[in-house]
Amino acid sequence: MAGPTVLIPGAGGPAAVGAIQSLRRAGFDGRIVATDASKRSAGLHLADEGYTVPRADDEAFFDAAFDLIVNEGVDVILPTSGFDIEPYARHRDQLRAAGVVPVISPPESIDTCTDKAAFDEAMRGVAPLPETHVDPDPRDVSGFPRFVKPVRGKGSEGATVVHDRADLELALRGDDRMLVQEYLPGTEYTVDVLSDLHGNALRAVPRERLATKGGISTAGQVVHDEDLSRTCRRVAESLGLAGPTCMQFKRDDDGTAKLIDVNPRLGGGTVITTFAGVNLPRHSLELVAGVDVDVPEPKEVTVLRYWDQFVAGEGTEEVDA
Repeated sequence: MAGPTVLIPGAGGPAAVGAIQSLRRAGFDGRIVATDASKRSAGLHLADEGYTVPRADDEAFFDAAFDLIVNEGVDVILPTSGFDIEPYARHRDQLRAAGVVPVISPPESIDTCTDKAAFDEAMRGVAPLPETHVDPDPRDVSGFPRFVKPVRGKGSEGATVVHDRADLELALRGDDRMLVQEYLPGTEYTVDVLSDLHGNALRAVPRERLATKGGISTAGQVVHDEDLSRTCRRVAESLGLAGPTCMQFKRDDDGTAKLIDVNPRLGGGTVITTFAGVNLPRHSLELVAGVDVDVPEPKEVTVLRYWDQFVAGEGTEEVDA
C-alpha cells in the first residue's frame, strides 16, 4: 500500500528542503507535493509535484491552496514556513473535513509565538528568559549593548543590536511596537521538539549553532543537555504546541540558557536532527497514522552543510488565484 500524499509548503526555504530530504532518507513511499510563492524555489523541483501559489498574506492564498490540496489528494500538511502556518491553522476544521491532517499547532498557540510581548508574558515562570521591556522610554534603559526586535515578527526580521542610547532611540523610531532585551553573548542553540497531536511533548533535540548564514545554521552539533531538553518539553506543553517545532536559546554571561524564540514548525536545520537519528518529518507522519511512535535518543553528531545545485526543469505549475 502506497504511503500518503504530503504537502510541504514554503518550498523556497531550507526547512522545506530539509523536510523533503528527511522523508527521502526514510524511504518514504508516498507522494510529496510542494508549494511556494516563487517559481524559483528548489523544493518545487525536489518534490514529486511542485506548484506556485499566491503569497500567504494574499486573500486568495487559502482558496487557491485548498483547491490544489483537494485536486492532488493531499493527506497531510507538514509546516515549514512561518508565513502560511497561520492561514492553515485558522482553517484546520475545513481541512479536516476534507480528510486532510494539518500537523500544525492551534492558531492561538501560533499567535502567542508570533506576538513576542504575549510570548514573554506567557513564558514567565516556564523557562529562563532575557530581561525584556516593551516600548520603553530610551531614557529608562541602561546597560548596553541591548537587543531590539519587533513585537510581531518572524525570525531575525527587523532585529538589531544597539550599543548606546542614541542607537536605541533610532531603533525605536517608527510605528512598530518593539522589544528591548538583555543582550546574550553566549552559545546559541536551536532545539527541535516533537509533540504528539494532543500537545504532549515526546522528544527535544538540542543542537549548538556552530556557524550561521542569514539566520540559518550552516554547521551544527547535536548535544545531550537534559536540562535544556526538559525546559523545551515544558515550554511546548505550556504553549499547547502540536507536531514539530523549533526553539531558540542563548546563554547569558553566567551560562544560563535563556529562551528567545519559538517557531511552531519544522526549522531550517531540521535535517541536522535527522542525521542525529531523529527524523521529525517521518515521526510526524507516524503520529498521523496513529502508530506507536518510538522517538530514539539522538546521537551526538556534528553536521556541516554546503551549497548544492541542479538544473531546474519546467515541471512546476502555477495555481490560479
